[in-house]
Amino acid sequence: MTTAVPDPHTPASESTTPPSRLSRRKLLIRIGCGTLVGGLAAGGGLTWAFGPGGPLSHEARQLRALKNDPMGHETILGVKAVHTEESELPGWTTWKYPGVHLERWFQDPSKPAEQLRNEFINYAKAHGWEKESRFGSPTSWFARHSHRDSNDYMELAIGLSQPNSTAKNTVLVVLDYD
Repeated sequence: MTTAVPDPHTPASESTTPPSRLSRRKLLIRIGCGTLVGGLAAGGGLTWAFGPGGPLSHEARQLRALKNDPMGHETILGVKAVHTEESELPGWTTWKYPGVHLERWFQDPSKPAEQLRNEFINYAKAHGWEKESRFGSPTSWFARHSHRDSNDYMELAIGLSQPNSTAKNTVLVVLDYD
């Protein structure tokens, strides 16, 4: 009985048999499966990104625009917001969505609230906000961008806190879309 012994000069990692070629059918199956898996992964990623609550959804872009506006910052004229509320982004199971809004309460102990509100109004005017003539009250100021595009529906409201509210002597800045 004879046993085949590998040639001592051939490394163990190299095979002495010629490599087998994939058949055309197996090659097409591998390419097709790779394409299908890649397409499903890309489609799932895009659905997540552009879907409800995703980082590229319409609502997420609107909320970023509100935060990027000078009146949507956490600190305005050196006064930091004492309280902030912003709308939650909708999820896949959200039945009705009320819209995007951003509310910030500001308080400066060294100034009366009326003076701070007037300073915020002047700051808003300097950054392109123009008073909305159809709305208004003695304690609130409503505005829109002065040179707005046809798709710019952002609104600004600057007002004083209600006397019976828990946050007294505060100025409320609200940004939203109508």
